[in-house]
Amino acid sequence: MSAVVEFSSLNTSLYQTNSNPLQSKMKLSLSKIIVHFRQVLVVLLVTMAMLKSCLSEDSKCEFKAIFNFGDSNSDTGGFWAAFPAQSGPFGMTYFKKPSGRATDGRLIVDFLAEALGLPFISPYLQSTGSDFRHGANYATLASTVLLPNTSLFVTGISPFSLAIQLNQMKQFKAKVAEFHSGDKKGSTKLPSPDIFGKSLYTFYIGQNDFTSNLKAIGIEGVKQYLPQVISQIAGTVKELYGLGGRTFFVLNLAPVGCYPAFLVQLPHKTSDLDKFGCLISYNKAVIDYNKMLKEALSQTRRSLPNASLIYVDTHAVLLELFQHPTSHEVLDMVPELVVDTVVAPIIFTKRFFVETPR
Repeated sequence: MSAVVEFSSLNTSLYQTNSNPLQSKMKLSLSKIIVHFRQVLVVLLVTMAMLKSCLSEDSKCEFKAIFNFGDSNSDTGGFWAAFPAQSGPFGMTYFKKPSGRATDGRLIVDFLAEALGLPFISPYLQSTGSDFRHGANYATLASTVLLPNTSLFVTGISPFSLAIQLNQMKQFKAKVAEFHSGDKKGSTKLPSPDIFGKSLYTFYIGQNDFTSNLKAIGIEGVKQYLPQVISQIAGTVKELYGLGGRTFFVLNLAPVGCYPAFLVQLPHKTSDLDKFGCLISYNKAVIDYNKMLKEALSQTRRSLPNASLIYVDTHAVLLELFQHPTSHEVLDMVPELVVDTVVAPIIFTKRFFVETPR
């Protein structure tokens, strides 16, 4: 089972149980992280990255749409559209109902859309209520960059890998062109054909390639195919450039060695833990991956003369939160979340990417 699917189930188990007063207290404490993390991540990560893409004087960053490729970190409903089953507590904080997101709040892609003055981006797989005039979201929970060699019902890995998501984008663009080439009149939920060169293309994917096989083949086995993951991402950027895309965000990997889920579930030696309690070997592998990704994107940028290709460093932001929580006013959460059960620490630190942890 992938870490993403497993964590969603643990998250549900917490909120469905009200008998433990400690768990009720955790709910209140979790709300505190919303404000602090929104300040840390949204301001430092999204806003500053956007500014980097607007360095030229004639650039106004007036993107007309967002096309997103990813996993549960940016899925706004694709997975649950394909496999309907979502229930509370998903969506409870902001949407007040399940929203298709693997969280109870919003995601980076949601905040990004708001910052650009765009509506939330509709999932490509959602057949009802979608509006694609301002982009489409191809991300699905538990997706990987590489094609999976297993089934969703065996390991929890989504069938919608990055290659599938790219094919969906190609079909979408073709259908938009077909629609506008005909004599159809009236309102439509499709964008204009020229929107693809005026859009922002975001990538938040690769974590499941890293984490889903850790238990089976270990960190050394995972490291062997990470160059293929990076090559696939860079190749996808090039193909999207050929489709008219010009501005790309690629988010790197978080320090997964600090995730309590792996500290609890995977065998490790005490000597492999740093002074913050994080797995040294896992985090070193992530750092190596991120360096390779950054270099690959730099090379890709040189081959695309009119592209803005932005490497977004989520790793630095999240590592700071893990290593220095008191600086971000989350100290009071730590003792509350580690004394109860294995569920509690996993729920606290498995993700800081969103409005609240999922």
